[in-house]
Amino acid sequence: MPNLRGPDERRRGLFANVILSVILYGAPVWGDVIIKKSCVLPALYKLQRTVAQRVISAYRTVSSNTAMLLARLPPIKLLATVRKRTYDRIKELRDNDNAEAITREEIAETEFINMCNSWRAMLEKPNTPGEFTKIFLVPRLKVWMTRDTINNMSFHLSQVFTNHGCFSKYLHRIGKKADAMCFVCGMDDVDDAYHTIRDCPMWDTQRMDMRGKLNLPIDFTLGDVIDVILTSREFWVAFSSFVEEIMREKENEERRIERARDSSSSSPSPFSAAEDGSTSGSD
Repeated sequence: MPNLRGPDERRRGLFANVILSVILYGAPVWGDVIIKKSCVLPALYKLQRTVAQRVISAYRTVSSNTAMLLARLPPIKLLATVRKRTYDRIKELRDNDNAEAITREEIAETEFINMCNSWRAMLEKPNTPGEFTKIFLVPRLKVWMTRDTINNMSFHLSQVFTNHGCFSKYLHRIGKKADAMCFVCGMDDVDDAYHTIRDCPMWDTQRMDMRGKLNLPIDFTLGDVIDVILTSREFWVAFSSFVEEIMREKENEERRIERARDSSSSSPSPFSAAEDGSTSGSD
């Protein structure tokens, strides 16, 4: 699926759930085995990482932790364990004729909370990938997991939430730019997601309008943004529109600079023609 002009996150999420349903078929039988026999997990996590990246239209360099967190796709190990525990608890109640003592919904809610706590413990381990995103999402994991599906992640929003995208710091890291300085404002500031959405003077007008709508402080963090946009569809759209506008303009500027650089490098030197003429004249 293309990152741009493809299905939105809701439709991509539907495909992801179909894939996970196939993988997790029979999980109540083997859910406890997968924890002990971890040799199968790397291949499953590799697949799940790819699926999560497609759901949020993210760069392929985005880590598993970040992609699955933003896509709200807990690790398969946790999903399998939850399905097994849920099945076992319901079966035990039925066997003891206590089916009405606790409802299926209550069991599912309890297991969901347990899964979030287990996932949070995994994500909070030191020296694990995805630190940029984990800092502002992990403390809000349960709220993020239950966000309204009408609020879609997009290609440009994913860039801001992952710090992988049209940022000099990222482009320098992958060898596509000579330095990490901002190529838009020309200031000696490292260009990353925060510089783009909070500090770059090129977007002061758009930023002021967005901050006014969301009531954000000048030195806002992405954690502050998440706290606000998850409360209202209107706030989500306001921030998403701000990101879409400035990231598109930034990408256009990057393309313009690249075209100018390519044109300059491909055009013949003004001295070469003179040298050729003098040589032929001497002959």
